[in-house]
Amino acid sequence: MVVSHPRPSDPPPLIEALAVWGWAVEHGGIPLPYAADVLSDHPSYVTHSGVDNPTRDERTSWALEDLEDWENTVVHMDWPGADAIDEERWDQDAYWQLREHVLRSTGRTESTETTSELLRNHLADKIAECEQQSTDEPDETEEED
Repeated sequence: MVVSHPRPSDPPPLIEALAVWGWAVEHGGIPLPYAADVLSDHPSYVTHSGVDNPTRDERTSWALEDLEDWENTVVHMDWPGADAIDEERWDQDAYWQLREHVLRSTGRTESTETTSELLRNHLADKIAECEQQSTDEPDETEEED
């Protein structure tokens, strides 16, 4: 496995830059206009803003707006969305989707078995079905009299 590390020349992601500069403004005494001016050169504002050739004033305005409410902006940027949150089932094991699939395929909605037991029993039943089908079918290799 290759771990990718940013090159020293790569800027940090905007979420990290906002967190650092926002904290520095709020707790470190850095003037907000200075932080917005520095942050306005971030590639997210320069090339990935969705605006062709944004002016420095536009970029600084965006950075200023983001920095004024930096904590909420960072949370919003990191928020995976309601769909992703719905995908997480904190009260169930990591294989909850597999478990629900096996339960549906067996015609059940609940089981006291662990996911491993449920899957093992389901697969054993499927294997038994296949073996039964193979013994029920006539052997085509036998010669007919």
